[in-house]
Amino acid sequence: MALVVGAVVVAAAVLVGVRVARDENGATESPATGAGSFTARTAWGEPNLTGVWRAAPLGAGSGRDTFNLAKLEGLYTPDARARMKELSAKDDPTMRCTPPAFPRATMLGHPVQIIQRPGFAFVFTEAYPVFRIIPTTGRAHTSGQYLFPTHMGDSAARWEGDTLVVDVISFNGEGWLASPQDRPTNASTGVWLTSDAMHIVERWRRIDADTLEYQARVEDPKTLTMPWETPTVTFERQTVDRIEEVLCRPEDGPATYLARLGS
Repeated sequence: MALVVGAVVVAAAVLVGVRVARDENGATESPATGAGSFTARTAWGEPNLTGVWRAAPLGAGSGRDTFNLAKLEGLYTPDARARMKELSAKDDPTMRCTPPAFPRATMLGHPVQIIQRPGFAFVFTEAYPVFRIIPTTGRAHTSGQYLFPTHMGDSAARWEGDTLVVDVISFNGEGWLASPQDRPTNASTGVWLTSDAMHIVERWRRIDADTLEYQARVEDPKTLTMPWETPTVTFERQTVDRIEEVLCRPEDGPATYLARLGS
């Protein structure tokens, strides 16, 4: 859901012959020549997810459901449904400039940027401009005395082959899993609550030089009767070296942004 779209300067990319790319990690990529043959490693040997990536906008409405939201809607508990009936589009936290957590951030159609360093992956989102710091060594979550609920949660990750598996906990329960514009049925409220008990497991995998895949499993025993899984989201590599700044002004209020969205 774009609020104010920043200007993006796109540099031209030249692909000649066999692609061999070197990024800021000092890593070399070799082209795919068959199923499972693509290799991309950082200088320290991790699978290389570095780059600016963009997926098509996803959601539900007008007879389509590209994010498995009909399934999600059917999983809400009776208590959660009662609370959802009391809310509307203006209560969507993003209308007050609260950043959407993943997996919702993958639905927006805006770029994300991944930068890797030994033991860490940094994920930056263009809408809204926030970041995640993800340890990739398999270390445990932040210890309880320092663990505080946040919008983006606390991430801990490990590599399973070429897939980065990210375990995310410690959410503050303020985020929604989709947008008020996402209504897979005529009876949908457009409200997609979460709680502070939410637990997400993400899987990031690069399948070729220009394609990154994302999939998530969401557990939230306070709002959902069973886990919900997103479909696989396909990100394409962008020919820019950074994302841009997207502005959101809390003082504009929900009415301003809903009007821009035609709601």
